[in-house]
Amino acid sequence: MSPAPTPGLTPDVVTQDAGPTGLAALRLAARLALRDLRGGIGGFRIVLLCLALGVAAIGAVGGLRAMIQDGIADQQRTLLGGDLAIDSSDPLPDALSRFVTAHGGRIAHVLRMRSMLYAPHDVAADSQAGPGGRMLVEIEAVDGAYPLVGAVASTPSRPPGQALFADTDPPGVLAEPIVIDRLGLKPGDLLRIGSARFRLAGTLTHSPDNAGGVVLAPTVMMDRRALDAAGLLQVGALANRSLRIALDGPDMGRSARAAELADAIARHFPDQGWRIRGVADAAPGLTRTIDQVARFMSLTGLTALLLGGLGVSAGVASWLEGRGRTIAVLRCLGAPARLISLTFGLQIMGLCGIGIAAGMAAGLLLPSVGAHALSGLLPVAPTRTVAVRPVLLAGLFGALVAAFSAILPLVRAAATPPASLFHDQGRRRGLDRAGRIRTGAALAACAILLGLLAEAMTPGHLFVAGFVGVALAAAGALALVGLGLRRVVGRMVRHMGTERGVLRLGLALFARPGAPTARLVVALGAGLAGMATIVLVEGAIMAQLRDQLPRQAPSFYFVDIQPDDLDRFDRVARAQPSVSEIRQLPSMRTRIVAIDGVPAERVPATPQTQWALRGDHGLTLSATPPPGTQLAAGAWWPADYDGPPLLSLDSGLAAGWGVKIGSVVRLNVLGRSIDFRVANLRTVAWRSLQLNFAFVVSPGLLSHAPHTFVATVMTSGRPDQDAAVLAAVTDALPGVTGIRVADVLAELGTLVGRLAVALAAAASVVLASGGLVLAATLAAGWRQRVATAATLRALGAGAGQIRAIWLVEFIVLGLAAGLCAAGLGTLIAWLVTRGVLHMPWTGAWTDLALTLSGTLVAMIGSGMLFCRWALRAAGRNRR
Repeated sequence: MSPAPTPGLTPDVVTQDAGPTGLAALRLAARLALRDLRGGIGGFRIVLLCLALGVAAIGAVGGLRAMIQDGIADQQRTLLGGDLAIDSSDPLPDALSRFVTAHGGRIAHVLRMRSMLYAPHDVAADSQAGPGGRMLVEIEAVDGAYPLVGAVASTPSRPPGQALFADTDPPGVLAEPIVIDRLGLKPGDLLRIGSARFRLAGTLTHSPDNAGGVVLAPTVMMDRRALDAAGLLQVGALANRSLRIALDGPDMGRSARAAELADAIARHFPDQGWRIRGVADAAPGLTRTIDQVARFMSLTGLTALLLGGLGVSAGVASWLEGRGRTIAVLRCLGAPARLISLTFGLQIMGLCGIGIAAGMAAGLLLPSVGAHALSGLLPVAPTRTVAVRPVLLAGLFGALVAAFSAILPLVRAAATPPASLFHDQGRRRGLDRAGRIRTGAALAACAILLGLLAEAMTPGHLFVAGFVGVALAAAGALALVGLGLRRVVGRMVRHMGTERGVLRLGLALFARPGAPTARLVVALGAGLAGMATIVLVEGAIMAQLRDQLPRQAPSFYFVDIQPDDLDRFDRVARAQPSVSEIRQLPSMRTRIVAIDGVPAERVPATPQTQWALRGDHGLTLSATPPPGTQLAAGAWWPADYDGPPLLSLDSGLAAGWGVKIGSVVRLNVLGRSIDFRVANLRTVAWRSLQLNFAFVVSPGLLSHAPHTFVATVMTSGRPDQDAAVLAAVTDALPGVTGIRVADVLAELGTLVGRLAVALAAAASVVLASGGLVLAATLAAGWRQRVATAATLRALGAGAGQIRAIWLVEFIVLGLAAGLCAAGLGTLIAWLVTRGVLHMPWTGAWTDLALTLSGTLVAMIGSGMLFCRWALRAAGRNRR
């Protein structure tokens, strides 16, 4: 007696054209697929959710990144303050300004330095800045030509020249809102910066060349003439000078003209140690931060989508198993395996397309929501144009993942003989050699395309393609572990006595022929490995930002101490009862010009040390090793050394630059390039926040050069006593700037908190994807669970015994998957931390254990709940 065909699929559909080829086969397969879908999509909803979640995550991250980068590109000239910017810690010569104007450039001078701002005494009592009403600010001193590009926004709204009125007594300043709020100020209030008086002219709401980033102090803008008249800029003070250059004329060819001018400046003023930036380098810190965050979030989206691929595989297998009767009817009527594959391939492709389309729709909408949420945190406004390319790439990536996940279940279903489909206990026939070759080639092609597409999604970052490769290799390793474990448990069962009935039956179900052990280990192990990776990477990041902070950091840094004021500073500080230790070292600014004759910009440095080849750095000179010095190589120079300049360099930077003992490092100090021979390398504990310098030079040549002193002060740490120390020092020496380390660490703690929220959001995406994989995996074995429960019930097993049998199976499965996930997650997290984020590795083992344990308990609980439903279904079938 033939089985009844599935409604909607009548025999005449196939018998009229049993072996069509080409376009006819495609039309027939499409008709069969559509008729079969009349019964609804049922359990395929989980597959749709898996794909939609992963595609939406990748598309949204890529779209938001593109919108922000386009916003930066549109405002690069404004962020730079012109077409070129020349930065230096030393005064720029007038000849440079004359040279630029002679070549058709308009110029503006900008100087930035930090100082202490003092509020009126009658306001300070109610302010949030502590006793004395003072806080650290960053002064931005501008001339009358500023800004060359863009506009300064202030409240009340006035041009900078009118708001700052440098010719009046006292001159005016504009302060950012945080200064006004903390000190309780209002327009017209008198302020003191250093020893000079100023009047608050209004609130600085926006400056065009502010690229954002982490700053230690809010900005106060003043006229450059007022800064010079007040005497705030002392010899050796820490200050950054910038000459902004704007070129008039059409936008067409402006970048080329700016590049030609930059080359002319470099040729006319060689070996000056200046940093010349173009619009492409307008906001390198902001661009780098966005790239790093987007890189991590992209990895999270890829993890979610690859995990979703496992859910797709399980869901497709369950879907095809539910269509066993339909496949059997078609095979009995003479339908070839090719037609079966084409029919259900079109069906699966169409359904997966719905999930991918839903994810793409979300990927188009979410970036605008994210851009609106970040509008107050970014110094530039993201473009409102929706980025389509990242969403299209995400959709293509989802299609490849779906194809990779569906190929094997589809081929197995098409190759299964009708007899085994009509009898659940029948064994499925394996693929022949040609079928295995074709299937393997298809899977390899999909894997290669996935890697190439991953590289296209983030050009220049092979780590994404490598991550895909590692993920696929991890899935293969989990499958091998599952197969091996099934064989080992099968041998154990054969040697167990019948008296261990529940335990033996639970292990037998785990190792029975045809059991989906490997698939379950892959699904659960991959989900847990993804969670383990996120937890460990998050733990490494948080350890660097929070857990590695020193317990004995100094309480204060005091900078810009003039040599003539050093004794007075020491007396005033030591007069405070809470001060327990003071350390002082001379300080200069330097810039790296060349290493062993190779210009700094061409040194093949490691990614971790490239930053140190750019910008200014602190330099000190010492005849003897500073306290706490740990030499890694070489020897310190004699205390009475008076020969050619020698250099003691941080060993970490030396390793990244290929510098050894005897190498020659050319440094620009006070506008002069000097060659230093490396005498020794030091291990510097930067995380201690103690007084450390990457560059320590021998006395002699620089002993009489203008410089200031920097000092660290250790106190009891009580806020009221720290306020008294800061007040005593800055009142006695108005030109000295004090930085309370606890305040800096508090700001860092705020940033860490925001980062923790972002990482938690990323982990939630992976967790949701893992939950969908678990649901799909359990749903794939629904019919088999019901049949097993019915069989055990027929043999006299009670409901409690059946639950115990399944509990044994889930515990063994969970332990196997958990151990594999811990190992794989640790390996992948180590690779990401060291190779992608370039951070030291720190294992968050407690968090990992708690996460995996909690996830496994939830998995086992969900599995037992699922089995309870299967028991009820088996009971209904018996009745």
